[in-house]
Amino acid sequence: MSCRYFVNSMIANALGKTITALLALSFIVGLSTSASANAKYAAIVIDGNTGKVLHSYKPDAARFPASLTKIMTLYILFDYLKKGRLTKNTKFYVTPHAASQPPSKLGLKAGSHIKIKNIIGALVTKSANDVAATVAENIAGSEAKFARMMTRKARSIGMYSTTFKNASGLPNRHQKTTARDMAKLSMRIMNDFPQYAKSFKTRRFKYGRRAYRNHNGLLYSYKGTEGIKTGYTRASGFNLTSSVKRGNKHLIAVVMGGKSSRSRNAEMRRLLNKNFPRATASKRKKPLSQRMALMDPKRASQSIRYTAATTLSNWKNKQAKKHAVQKTRVASKSYGLGKYTSRHSDSGYDIQIGAYPDRSIAVGRLSQTKSKAKSILDGHRPYIMQYEKNGTNYHRARFANFGSRTSASIACNHLKNKLNMKCIVMLP
Repeated sequence: MSCRYFVNSMIANALGKTITALLALSFIVGLSTSASANAKYAAIVIDGNTGKVLHSYKPDAARFPASLTKIMTLYILFDYLKKGRLTKNTKFYVTPHAASQPPSKLGLKAGSHIKIKNIIGALVTKSANDVAATVAENIAGSEAKFARMMTRKARSIGMYSTTFKNASGLPNRHQKTTARDMAKLSMRIMNDFPQYAKSFKTRRFKYGRRAYRNHNGLLYSYKGTEGIKTGYTRASGFNLTSSVKRGNKHLIAVVMGGKSSRSRNAEMRRLLNKNFPRATASKRKKPLSQRMALMDPKRASQSIRYTAATTLSNWKNKQAKKHAVQKTRVASKSYGLGKYTSRHSDSGYDIQIGAYPDRSIAVGRLSQTKSKAKSILDGHRPYIMQYEKNGTNYHRARFANFGSRTSASIACNHLKNKLNMKCIVMLP
């Protein structure tokens, strides 16, 4: 009896251990497969030193970028800063369209201005949609035009499966990307603008009386994290791109379609932990062209442009052709200042407050002047006249419809003496 009890006890004990082991194994497998079981899930891990793909799951499947879109918005903004077309103290005008964007937002008021240094902080930490729209309108004139600029830039850096429709990532069924393309963009922005990309490390951003904590939880919990961006919409799920350095190793990773921010972050940490041992420790990285080619072998044979110079050159050539037909033309729309027609439809004199190579600066000056001298300039239409000089396009910022040279001079003298602004009276 005792012997039978002993045998049964051993069998039960062994069976219990087997069941426990199977449960543990299923739990471990569940951790690694739960993300991939999600239909929205996609991921990729890149060795930042070599460009080699260390891990991928549906890297080329179409996905909604959500606020990962703002990485491209920042890429274009950084490009303008690097080229000296803007500075961190440049102020952008906030239109009613920008102010009306849904959360997440900074709460900008229509008619106000925001400096670019605050724009960068708000996009990186708060992921503010009103700020993203402000960037779009001040650089391109409208968010739709800026989205087309974003898509052209995406193509020029090898993001062949990405189309942008807005600057923020707010829901749009036509705005698509892939995990691979987002890895390319993350690689490029960290390499092309290292002096500005440091902002992705920002943990807290203060604006006015409020302070905003960065949405990227890995900045606080995963050693070596340099950023870069989170994103979420109902259609996209929870997205995250990461740039992480430990010693001489560097990983770029993308997780898309998480069911929660916590599970997304856990999946990102799992992928990083798994692939750091496989990464190359190198003090000297391969050239960017070679790394980009390894990230997407199927596209390696296609040429990739690495700056906006070609795009800018093409744009100037198009403008030169237009200039040959019509030496001066007026912008059709401008940042909440209304729709403008040809200058020749007006009569009387103009006052010009400046001529600028960057259209966004011209618009900003018009907005600022109009708000400060509303009583003097009320009823006088603001407009921008574009002209070319020595191969460079300039934008004349003017107010029209002064009935006489005397009335135009009075308004101009007011701007000079009361507001310390420059201006000149122009013939019609």
